[in-house]
Amino acid sequence: MSENDVFSALNIGSGLNTTELIQNLLLAERAPKEEKINEKIEENEVSISAIAELKNSVSTTTQTISSLEGTNVFEGSSTSTAVSLEVNDPATVKEMTNTVEVSELASSQTLVFDGFTSESASVGSGTIYFQKGSWSNGTFTADSNYSQQLVAVPASSYGLTDIKDRINNANIGITASVVKKDASDYALVLRSATGSLNSFKIDVTEGDNSGLRKLEHTSYTADTSSIASQEGAAITSSTAHGFELGDTVQYIAGSTALTGLTSLSSYTIATIPSSTSFTLTDASGNNITYGGGNGSANDSFLRTNTETASAKDALFKIDGVSITRDTNTINDVIDGATLKLTTTTTSSANISVSTSKDKVLQALKSLVEEVNTLAAELSSLTERGLNGGERGALAGDRSIIAISDRLKKLTTEPILGYGENPIYLANLGVTTTKSGGLKLNERTFDLIFEQDPQSLTSLFTDRLHSTSSLVKPFLTGSTYKPGYYFFDIGTQATFTGSAPPSDISSSAYTPAVGSQSLQITLNGTQSGTINVTGGPYSSTSSLITALESAINADNTLAQAGESVKVSFANNSYTITSTKYGSESTIVLDSIDSGLNNYLGLQGGTVVDGTGNETGASLSDSSLEQTSSGGFRTLSGDAFGLSLTVSSPGSDAYISIGNSYLSTIREYLEEILSSSGTLNTKTTSLNNEINEANIDLEELDKQIENSRQRYKKQYGAMEGVVNSFKSTGEFLTNFTEAQNKG
Repeated sequence: MSENDVFSALNIGSGLNTTELIQNLLLAERAPKEEKINEKIEENEVSISAIAELKNSVSTTTQTISSLEGTNVFEGSSTSTAVSLEVNDPATVKEMTNTVEVSELASSQTLVFDGFTSESASVGSGTIYFQKGSWSNGTFTADSNYSQQLVAVPASSYGLTDIKDRINNANIGITASVVKKDASDYALVLRSATGSLNSFKIDVTEGDNSGLRKLEHTSYTADTSSIASQEGAAITSSTAHGFELGDTVQYIAGSTALTGLTSLSSYTIATIPSSTSFTLTDASGNNITYGGGNGSANDSFLRTNTETASAKDALFKIDGVSITRDTNTINDVIDGATLKLTTTTTSSANISVSTSKDKVLQALKSLVEEVNTLAAELSSLTERGLNGGERGALAGDRSIIAISDRLKKLTTEPILGYGENPIYLANLGVTTTKSGGLKLNERTFDLIFEQDPQSLTSLFTDRLHSTSSLVKPFLTGSTYKPGYYFFDIGTQATFTGSAPPSDISSSAYTPAVGSQSLQITLNGTQSGTINVTGGPYSSTSSLITALESAINADNTLAQAGESVKVSFANNSYTITSTKYGSESTIVLDSIDSGLNNYLGLQGGTVVDGTGNETGASLSDSSLEQTSSGGFRTLSGDAFGLSLTVSSPGSDAYISIGNSYLSTIREYLEEILSSSGTLNTKTTSLNNEINEANIDLEELDKQIENSRQRYKKQYGAMEGVVNSFKSTGEFLTNFTEAQNKG
């Protein structure tokens, strides 16, 4: 019982039930505030529940749309497992039927160097030189478009695995692997890309640790002109041959063949008297008789035991037309489709591209249904409840209304990147309704499918396409805008000499001080005096490396960011600027006669670069040349697009298309993401609920404070009232006493 209640019970004080009075006052103070807070909590909880249901609907729609993406308007097929046909660009492919005959598959040059006792067995140190080109009848012809590549093997690390890793890390187009043949026999396997022009030759310069020459796959030229006529005679030369006992070699005759040997036939190294001599046996194990004076210095022997496969082109026919390609995956014969060759054929295979109208129509109906279902739910949730209508759980919520508005807008925006002209849903038989949904006009769809089925691919399939097989696009980011972009690829300046007066293969070049320098002006920057040092150089590959290194090491050129590539083809050296465009130039200012005697650069032919300075031009974008010889966009609408270029001077239109389905899916995924609209809104609503609960706690504190204040106030009142009563009684008694007196 409270103090005031005690007063009341004893008939002391005012006689009021102050406890009930205080409780009523507190209730009157609390009720409207508490009701308002609870209404906010309840409203937010309803909104959170509605958003959870909406998230589930959006997730379901996203999954359905994802399943519809990639719906094939066109499909490739084949009657044989030897070939297959896949549609890679539905926007350009057309219905067709062709016959295919495959006579030879494209293959890689594969070299196997075995006989190593472990995966980490020591091989040898030095330098391995790789040259890309082609082999024909034992003769290697270097590709002038590619410079010799080298892989250094230091004395500190020359194990089998280390060499494998060094070759792979060099990115020279050769793949290396170590294969375990048995417990004590490991092999180093080198493989090129497919195609006859992707053959390669290996030259080796040994370091302090011998043995690296075992990896050589090159011809050995012997001076056979003085061999006496005898059985089993050694073929001798002043140059070490690098062959090992049991090696298989192919004999390649010069102007006249040695007696007893057949040009292009294979023989086995029988004995090795010295590093400059060897004897041969034929396939039957018979010794070979050589005829004295019947050979020439042009006779050579090519080690072939290491080669398990030679690089070849694919040979096939389409409708009787003979075609050659350097790969078994061919995408430049049938527009918009990729032909894959797996085996040779014994009879013609039929390949075709066809359409599936029913499948496409069903996919389109599913799309319309999904969009309409989601649009209807969004409309219901955001309904304001005017004119007696039911108010939606998210009525007036601007973030949810924004989702609905964006989806409506996506149905009317152009679809870009599927040709020069934009495509609209209405062009494909799909129109929008007032409610933001979609409506399919099957009659229009039938007409479009008959006249322009390619346009329907804009609904289902993203597109990244180049009009040139020499310019291949790829995406490195997502900030690009779909569209149709034209690239003008420039060229690089070249300086090509004539045939060198001296043949380095027959007379090694040792640079002499005072007669080994040159000076060039590269892309407008004049070098200092460039000295080619070292040597002796006994091969074009070694001289290429020395010249290229000397030029690129020039301090003036290096500071200006200028560099070159050096190559040798058709009996001449070529210096190529690594810079593209009209500012790419090379001028030979001077060259010492001794150096020119082996390079033949004096009076050479210059071809300046053409095109944009960066190598490619594209409006509204800045471009940067990459180290691989391609380009990437750094700004503008195409930012995020990169190119690889097989041949400078090529032009190409690049199409980047995001299908309608992928555009919607990406937007829905964005909505569902942790930072998306729905999760952000849910977090905001939960924060408001937490704040409301805090407000309730504060309200409890306020009411308790009010209670204590009321108790104090009413306690003081009762005291005053009691005082008044005491005074009244005193006065009453006093008055009565006075009256009696």
